[in-house]
Amino acid sequence: MWPFYGPVSAAKAALESLIRQLSVELIPHGITANALQAGVTDTPALRKIPGNDVMIARVLETHPGGRLTTPEDVARAIVDLSRSGTNWMTGNTIRIDGGEDLVGSERVDRITGFSGIL
Repeated sequence: MWPFYGPVSAAKAALESLIRQLSVELIPHGITANALQAGVTDTPALRKIPGNDVMIARVLETHPGGRLTTPEDVARAIVDLSRSGTNWMTGNTIRIDGGEDLVGSERVDRITGFSGIL
């Protein structure tokens, strides 16, 4: 959880819901719909989020892979999902983050002292 990230969080939640609905509507036509949930990726959009420098620093400090997600990481996942063998994979939100989300609650515990699960 990041301060000032509410509008982005709401938009992402709406997108995940839309993907689930589209997957049900489109699978009869042989069309799949999936969303990618990328880790913190240093892009111009990230740089517009207030406190992005703190977000980047925290991820770099705690990420199990020791780096941010790159646009190339996301592009490779898109290429892989475009292959014909994934035609039964639909309605999913797939994490492309090198394990960042898996240590998210630990990161919050160490940095903020909050002991709950987020």
